Amino acid sequence: MKNLFTLLGLLVLSAPLLAQDMHCGTDGVMKAIYDKNPHLLQKKMAEDKKTQALQAKLIPNSTYVIPVVFHILHMDGPENISDDQVKDGLRILNRDFAKKNPDTTEIIPAFKNLADSMKIQFVLATKDPLGNCTNGIKHYYDPDTDWDENSPSLYSHTWDPTKYMNVYIVRKIIFNSGFGAAGYTYFPGTWPIGDSHDAIVVLNNYFGSIGTGSNFLSRVLTHEVGHWLDLYHVFGGTNGAGIDCSGDDYVNDTPTSLGYLNCPNPSVPSQYQICTPGVSENFQNYMDYSYCCRMFTPGQGQRMQLALQNNISGRDNLVSNANLVATGVINPNGDCVPIADFKFSRVKTCVGTAVTFTDASWNGQPTSYSWTFAGGTPASSTASVVTVTYNNAGNYSVIHSSSNSAGNSTPIGKANLIQVVSNTAQFSAPWSEGFENLSQLNTNWTTYSSSGSTKWEQSSDASYSGTYSAKLDASDNTRKNLTALVSPMVNVSAISNPHFTFKLAAAEVTTNHINNLKVSASIDCGDTWTVIYDKTGQNLVTTSKNNSDFVPLKSDWRTEIMSLQQIASATSATFKFEYKRDTIPAANNIYIDDINILTSTSLNDVNADENNIQIYPVPATDELNVLQKLKNPQDVTFTLRDLMGRELMTSTNYMEAGEQKKTMNLNQPAGIYFIHIKWEEGNYSQKLVISGQ
Repeated sequence: MKNLFTLLGLLVLSAPLLAQDMHCGTDGVMKAIYDKNPHLLQKKMAEDKKTQALQAKLIPNSTYVIPVVFHILHMDGPENISDDQVKDGLRILNRDFAKKNPDTTEIIPAFKNLADSMKIQFVLATKDPLGNCTNGIKHYYDPDTDWDENSPSLYSHTWDPTKYMNVYIVRKIIFNSGFGAAGYTYFPGTWPIGDSHDAIVVLNNYFGSIGTGSNFLSRVLTHEVGHWLDLYHVFGGTNGAGIDCSGDDYVNDTPTSLGYLNCPNPSVPSQYQICTPGVSENFQNYMDYSYCCRMFTPGQGQRMQLALQNNISGRDNLVSNANLVATGVINPNGDCVPIADFKFSRVKTCVGTAVTFTDASWNGQPTSYSWTFAGGTPASSTASVVTVTYNNAGNYSVIHSSSNSAGNSTPIGKANLIQVVSNTAQFSAPWSEGFENLSQLNTNWTTYSSSGSTKWEQSSDASYSGTYSAKLDASDNTRKNLTALVSPMVNVSAISNPHFTFKLAAAEVTTNHINNLKVSASIDCGDTWTVIYDKTGQNLVTTSKNNSDFVPLKSDWRTEIMSLQQIASATSATFKFEYKRDTIPAANNIYIDDINILTSTSLNDVNADENNIQIYPVPATDELNVLQKLKNPQDVTFTLRDLMGRELMTSTNYMEAGEQKKTMNLNQPAGIYFIHIKWEEGNYSQKLVISGQ
């Protein structure tokens, strides 16, 4: 194989794709280190050659045990994963390293007999650095869950890395280069012995197979531990998978590999015999990007065991008998005193609509619980899971504590945690939302994602009308992530025959995507939802453009129309846009704009003659012109409304057939408005910006 560092300069070329697919960031951070410290690169290359020469002489005859501590950083969202998810992620790590994963049956014949156990085991510590009782899982309320290289407090929770393998679980990883990653770490020897940077960082939804995790994404920790134990990617030391065959991983039994961003068809060898014709590449190796990883090779096991015999980063102390005693792996502690914490099903609810609170104490398993719910019913409880309702609007606090035979936790209080709003709708139809007012968007709308990370945001990148739209950014939209945008309550019964419309702009990088967008309605404050719109894959896209950072032109938008007849009598309806990304590489941006709830005699009327309407100037000042083509002479009504849906001015004019122009004299302060037009063939609404005089 060839020298891997000849490709390090190609990292920048592959960054945009990695931003979308959240691969490993190890090579990126190592390149940054080597750029600043070239002598470290030369030292590492010399060590790699020495290690490669030693591999053939090593015969693993014992299992190494490594003490582990997990640091869960969170902001009270889904990223505060459960201890059960942590234990599941550790189970998968140990399964993979022991070659006990059942999918070894899927390994292609060329490598089936080569797959091997690494004889390395990972065990949760039961003693912290001070000798105190721990379960090896720590939870911290910490904004560093949005893991940003510029934060001065990164790695502040690391325990002595010569005694513990430290794993940080976070909701987002952001590098200075602008792209993210599913996880990363540094090679042994990068930092001085005992430095806090000697740790592994992984996204919460790329860890474990339960909770926020998924089986498809569950091998990221296996991959990163490989790096932490000195393994390179099988395609070499660069994030340039799929670029060329010049990389070297310094392992004797892994063939030269191109590197794969997705899984080739195992039954078609030509798809994975690229570098050397007739020689299969190990695309199912844990150190590739294919997401169909199944195995390590004996050579990789030898290299990792050599890392554990080396004092270069104190790895040799990790597995020593004395350290296993000091960290509680040998002679483990019993029950620890719990540290109280809890989770909640929602932070915003309506009067009379329940919120579920669940104990999430850690460090020790509780056997008793105590709750106090200010303003709630019940006002207190001793159950582990409690359902609470609130009879009055307002903001309410919660206090919780737990205990077991080892002792009592310190109570934890979360002030003004639950926002309770009235069941009376804030808005009445006809109603419009154009995402122009960020303050109202933040106040009236709710956003969330299954990972706690990516959310719909106001964006000035593109809009159908006005300046802004709601955008879901592909750069943070990780695989299998589900992201929702929930509206304020609207009184739909205020109009007859209501319809829901919105503008959509969506593109895909490849045609095989099965990304999905659903719109659902709820008339019980979000307790239950009825799907009113559901499109997937090519039915969802609005343009054939396939650029990876899609910004729509006016022609790329499509009007989507739904009847609300099934909830026509609802006095308080809520609407939810829910986007779910698939597992296929390369996501793209998606945009929503100009949401309307309006009356119409038929679905066709809502969109009738829309392309013939021109409204100008945009933005308007003291005068607005509306140009349209009419099929027949008729009365046309022009209405100006504010963001609350209040009628500010209206005018009905008889117009002849053909192209007609209406000039409206505006006398309104600067702001966001909506112009509504009604004629025999239908209705039309458009967002309108009025600028200062």
